[in-house]
Amino acid sequence: MLERYIEKNIFRQVYLCQQLYQKKEIELQTMAERLNVCTVTITNDLEVLRESFTREITTFEKNRNTCSVSFDPTYSLLELTQRIYRRSDFLRVLNDYLIGNTHWSEIAEKEFLSTSKIYQIRADIFAFAEELGCLQQDRQIKPREKDLRYLFLAIARYTGDRSAIPFNKVVAAAAGKLIDYVEDHFFARDYPTSEREIIILGIQLGTQRARHSTLQFSEEEKASARQTPLFRLLQEGIKTLDSTICANEEELFYVYSLFNARNYLCNNLELLQKDFEVVYQNHIQRYPEIEKLLQELRSSLNISPENELLLKKAFLPFIRSTWADMQLFQPDLIYLLDKDQLELYQTIQTILDKWSAVGQTTIHWNTNLIRKMTLILDLLHRTTFDENIELYIVAPSDFNFLYYRKQLETLLDDHFVISNMIYNTLDEVVDDVFFCSRRVIVCDTALYQADLGSENTLIFPVSLKTIDETCIAINQILRPSKKGFANSLSF
Repeated sequence: MLERYIEKNIFRQVYLCQQLYQKKEIELQTMAERLNVCTVTITNDLEVLRESFTREITTFEKNRNTCSVSFDPTYSLLELTQRIYRRSDFLRVLNDYLIGNTHWSEIAEKEFLSTSKIYQIRADIFAFAEELGCLQQDRQIKPREKDLRYLFLAIARYTGDRSAIPFNKVVAAAAGKLIDYVEDHFFARDYPTSEREIIILGIQLGTQRARHSTLQFSEEEKASARQTPLFRLLQEGIKTLDSTICANEEELFYVYSLFNARNYLCNNLELLQKDFEVVYQNHIQRYPEIEKLLQELRSSLNISPENELLLKKAFLPFIRSTWADMQLFQPDLIYLLDKDQLELYQTIQTILDKWSAVGQTTIHWNTNLIRKMTLILDLLHRTTFDENIELYIVAPSDFNFLYYRKQLETLLDDHFVISNMIYNTLDEVVDDVFFCSRRVIVCDTALYQADLGSENTLIFPVSLKTIDETCIAINQILRPSKKGFANSLSF
C-alpha cells in the first residue's frame, strides 16, 4: 500500500538499484515492462543512479539492451537504497506528520517545499489515510497503534530516518540479548544483521511509545500467540535476562510480532527442518481454514506433489506475517513481476480475497509480499523434480537453498552429492571446504564474489531464474568421463 504513494521515480530507482546490486546486469526492456514505463525512462533513471553513486559504483557499462554495474562491496544495498528513499518528499512529510507536526506550513519550511508541493503531498497523505481507514471527519489522521508503529518502522527502515525512534543504548543492548537468547534456544536460528536491526528498532520504538500509547490485541490473537513455542521462549527470555523492554503483556505480544514476521537462517538442515515443522504446525496445521487456503493454492496453481515442501516453505512466512493483521507495512525489498507472472498473481490475489470473504477476516494484505510469494510459486508452478544428487550451496535463505538443492538433484549428472550444510556467505564455505582437493560451489548472485575461485575451486553464480542454465553449464564443464569423476574434473 505504502509503495503506491511513494514518488514513481524514487520507486523505480530503488528497484533498479536493488536489481543491479543483486544481479550485476539487467535487461532494459525487462525493467521497463516490470515498471510499466519505456526504456528511455529506464535509461534516465540509470543515469540518475550513476550520478548519485559516483564513489559507490566501480564499473558502469550500458548498451542498447543491457546495463551492467559493479558496486564497491563496502557499501551495503540497504545503505544505497536508503539514500534514494530519503529523496522522497512523501515519506519525509508523512514521517513529520505522524510524529506530531500537523502544521503544514512548518513542515514545508523544514523540508524546503513550495506551497503547491506541500498541498499536493497533503492530499496524497489524506488519500493514504482514507484508504487505511484512519482519516476522521475533521481531517485528523488517527491510525491504529499497530499500524502507526509499523509505519514508523517501515519509514525508518527505508530512509534511515530514525527521528520517530530515539536511540536507547540500554534497550538496544537488551533487544540484542533477547535475539541471542532465541537463537541459542530455538533450533540454532540465525537472524541476519538486517533482520536483527528491524527487531531492535521495533523494540526501541515500542519501549518509547509504551509510555503514552496503548496497544490492543484481541483475545483470539493472544491465544494464537500463546500456544507458539516462540512466544513462550520470548516470555522466558525476558524473565531470564531480567529485561525491562516490555512494560506490560500487550508489549510482549508486540515483541512477538516483530520476531514472528522476520526471516531467519540456519546452517544445519536437520535443525532447519525441525524448526519448520514446529512453526508449520503452530501457524498452519492448527488452523483448518489456513490449511484450506494452502490446499486451494496447491490445486488452483497445479503444483506437483514433488514440490509440496517448497510450497509450504513459500507459504509459511507469508501467512505467518499476517498474525494480528500486521502484515501491511512489513518492510522488504521491492518485488515486481514479468507479464507472464501477472496472471498467476491475479489468481493468487483472487484466492486470497475469496478466502478472506468466506472467513470474514480483517487481514490487510501486503501486495509486495503477495508478489514475492508469486515469484516463488511461479517457479514451483513450472517446475517438477524427479531424483536425488550433491555439492556446496551458498544461499541467502532456506527457501533458496532448498530450491537450488532440488534443481541440482534433478538436473546434474549423478556424480555429485549435495552437502546438507547451508552456507550464508561465500567466504564461509570456501574456508570450510578448504581441505578438499576439488570442489564445486553454487553461490547465489547476491552473495557471489568473483575473486574467491581457484584452481581447485570452481564457483558458479546462480539465481532462482538461472539455476537450470547453471546446472547445464556444470554438466558441460564437469561431465565425468568413463574413467571416473576425480580423473576427469578439470578446473
